[in-house]
Amino acid sequence: MVKEYQINSDTQLWNDFIKGNQDAFQVIYSNHVHSLYKFGCHFTSDEELVKDCIHDLFVDLAKYRFGLGTTNNIKLYLFKSLKRKIIKSLERKSNFESFDKENIPFIYINSAEEELVEEESEKSRYIQLNSAIEALSPRQKEAIYLKIVSGLSYEELARVMHVNYQSARNLVFRGLEKLRETFPRTTVLFFLYRNRH
Repeated sequence: MVKEYQINSDTQLWNDFIKGNQDAFQVIYSNHVHSLYKFGCHFTSDEELVKDCIHDLFVDLAKYRFGLGTTNNIKLYLFKSLKRKIIKSLERKSNFESFDKENIPFIYINSAEEELVEEESEKSRYIQLNSAIEALSPRQKEAIYLKIVSGLSYEELARVMHVNYQSARNLVFRGLEKLRETFPRTTVLFFLYRNRH
């Protein structure tokens, strides 16, 4: 039973999975599928495409597990893999001859999340913050999401976004500075942290 499966670290869980332990695979899936879905939906409004990419990701993991290397951070591994799959899917769907991987749209706050805000005054601030976030570059939005909402370190963020450590810090810092021009730091962080998985 999955409930009885004991894990001490991502490294142990991953190693058990690549050795063929089905419970380990189920734990990885249940621990990460929700955050993967939320992350994927920031790249495209096509929810079915995101679901298909997540499905394909776990099918590939199961199929090729014996050839996978080790990892001590499963979330990071899955985020990188899902992003790559979504980009490939968007490339295939694109009507353009070239697909600009550096400027992939990043939808920070969607309308469904906005609807969850009930108080009118809070909803007004939420809409204003969303407008401010939309003024950021796609890379700044992704960096802030990965750092603050997903809780990745700068090193991990850099690996997901394929940039160096200093560039990762700069993307977050400059994005937050732009937001703070409109909102106090506490307001910005409150609305960003409320979406954490």
